[in-house]
Amino acid sequence: MWFEYIWITLTAIAVISNNSVSNAQSQNTNESYITNHSNDKIQKLHDTPYTENITQIINNGNKINTQTLFGDIIAKSMNNFLPFSDVNENCTRDGQQYMNSLNNQTLWAVKMYSSSSKYPGFILFGDVNELGYFDQCMRVSSKRLGIYGAYAIANVRFHLSTNNEPSEPLNQLDIIKADREQSKGDASVAVPRNLLWALCFPDSCTNEDIRLSVDRALKPAFQARNISVNIAVPPSMYTSKSTTLKYTNIVLIIYGIFIVGIVLMIAGTLYELFTDHTQPGKSTFFGKCLHSYSMITNMRNLTEDPKSKDFAVTNGLKTMGIISVIVGHRVALNLGILSFDSEHSEHIFTDFWWSFLKSPVAVEIFFIVSGFFTYILIEERLRGGKSLKFIYLIIYRIIRIFPTYIAVIVIFAFVLPYMGDGPLWKLIVYPEAEFCRKNWWTNLLFINNYVHSNEMCMVHAWYLACDMHFFIIGVFLTYIVWRWDKAGVCIYGVLFAVSIYIPAKSIYDDKQWGVMPYFHGNIKNLRTTEHFQKIYIKSHNRITTYLIGLAAAYIYLRIKQSKFKFSVKNRTIGFMICLLLHIVSYIVTGYLYSPGLPYNPWNHIIYFTFQRIVYSLTISYLLVVSSLSNFGFISSFIECKLFIVISRLSYVLYLTHFIVQLQSIGQIRQPKYGNFWTLYWEINADLMTALSYSVIFNLIVEAPFRKIFKEIMSILLKAEKESDTAGS
Repeated sequence: MWFEYIWITLTAIAVISNNSVSNAQSQNTNESYITNHSNDKIQKLHDTPYTENITQIINNGNKINTQTLFGDIIAKSMNNFLPFSDVNENCTRDGQQYMNSLNNQTLWAVKMYSSSSKYPGFILFGDVNELGYFDQCMRVSSKRLGIYGAYAIANVRFHLSTNNEPSEPLNQLDIIKADREQSKGDASVAVPRNLLWALCFPDSCTNEDIRLSVDRALKPAFQARNISVNIAVPPSMYTSKSTTLKYTNIVLIIYGIFIVGIVLMIAGTLYELFTDHTQPGKSTFFGKCLHSYSMITNMRNLTEDPKSKDFAVTNGLKTMGIISVIVGHRVALNLGILSFDSEHSEHIFTDFWWSFLKSPVAVEIFFIVSGFFTYILIEERLRGGKSLKFIYLIIYRIIRIFPTYIAVIVIFAFVLPYMGDGPLWKLIVYPEAEFCRKNWWTNLLFINNYVHSNEMCMVHAWYLACDMHFFIIGVFLTYIVWRWDKAGVCIYGVLFAVSIYIPAKSIYDDKQWGVMPYFHGNIKNLRTTEHFQKIYIKSHNRITTYLIGLAAAYIYLRIKQSKFKFSVKNRTIGFMICLLLHIVSYIVTGYLYSPGLPYNPWNHIIYFTFQRIVYSLTISYLLVVSSLSNFGFISSFIECKLFIVISRLSYVLYLTHFIVQLQSIGQIRQPKYGNFWTLYWEINADLMTALSYSVIFNLIVEAPFRKIFKEIMSILLKAEKESDTAGS
């Protein structure tokens, strides 16, 4: 219930902010109009040519001259498009059959014709995206003639023949600059940078046949106007029944394993219902394994209150973190897909008050919490007289991570391509599957953020690699601080300083941004962007916040030992300061996206360094103080049941939410119209669908395997203890 209240409150704040920005823009527009209207001479000089042009058009018989309009050139050139091939006789024959049937108004031919793009819209926005009617095209068939519909998107690039083809930008600053520039010229001479033009045709034609056919239709018309055309129809933009994926043996085996998991869940639930568990010592190993699949027990474990409320604040923090990550990924993916109106994307880029959606700092919550609990776990183990057993800790952590991690990698590699379709499905989803089939091993070795990172399996899996690297460093560093107190603290200080210096030097030397540059040109292929490769995913650039988590745990244990208590006044003032700094950490991101702001590496160094440190300190304060004292109604809100459930599912949510979002954007049939409300609906859909996926993964994979592993470890430890006893 509390979650619903805060979600409604945040929505209302966002709506008010969105409306206030719109009103402010409207007011600025009115002021601009009044200012311009006051200057009659300038206005008259500006309006006279336009008035003369309109007068000339009216005097020419009220017929608007569209001979030079770019859209008309394309529409007229492609209106009588006929697929042909110099080497594929079937394509030429079926193309002629199609044209004859179209002239006779045969239904299948009319459907094929109407499925293709007709007239390009939104030329002045720089890109033209016409996707036709994919589903109708794929349903076209003429069994008598043996002709079926195939769908392709021709990618057409334009440039003036007098100029050379513009070279690729040298760095991300050039990309950002080019991405912001939009055509503002006269509509009669405006040339789009890129055209996506959908075509429906007989499936006997290959993608190369269609490329040649489009080339023959478009080139002559544009060469006469001194415009050169480059046309490509890649296999990823070609779909027919012959290219539709067929179920392979591997995919069928995966489906079979999934069915077995459901059967085991049902069997485990029935086993619990009809078996007496009052004497657990009599249960066999097989019975315990079967019981681990019980949906009753696993759902109870998922929703029950924690045994201790000392660290209940982590439930709220992890919930806030995972929701922020899902929202951020949705915004980033939306900025990279085809859109009817680029102004909405430009508004998100440049508007200062949309900084909450562009700041990637929320993922630092998980590094802070991970460092905090790593230190507590290791120091309490050492204080209890237990040996470190470093290898055991690493193996234990890996085995806890692997079952769900491997299951999601398998879904990405083999199942995801079968989970949808659409004009851009092969272009968006197939590469994700291919990367996982090719580089899955780098994920399992936790080196995916360094090895083949430009083709990383699951783009968001960089976090797991960083977290594993940090855990290994955290275990050793905790031991050093515990073993050599002052010397250990000095070593920690040196490492902390180095963690700040390394990314700052990289930003300065390579002219990088301090925040992910969420621009259309970058989002379309995020893995290859310089910031993502050099700054964002590298462990040596991200360890600062983890180290702050370790320090927070060190301070927490010392305060706990001294039995110091924070007064109500101190807690209240501290919380208000933390809340303010927390909000500032998000909002300050908007400054770097300010239009016209010249690049200054020191702006980005200061932002990258201090934003994460300040943000981490606010999180650490909440961790330490709330674990020692109580924040009153804030603590009761943080301890609500929904936060407990989401916190326990956060790991699975992080892995699976990208499946939901890839399904969503991969199946779009037309360029999308974006505004605040469509984004709000998509975020809610992502959250609810990802939660349902996560619950299924938890019941079938995560919870059972953890219990089985725990049972195996208890047997091994018992055998080791008995062996030691017998030896003594």
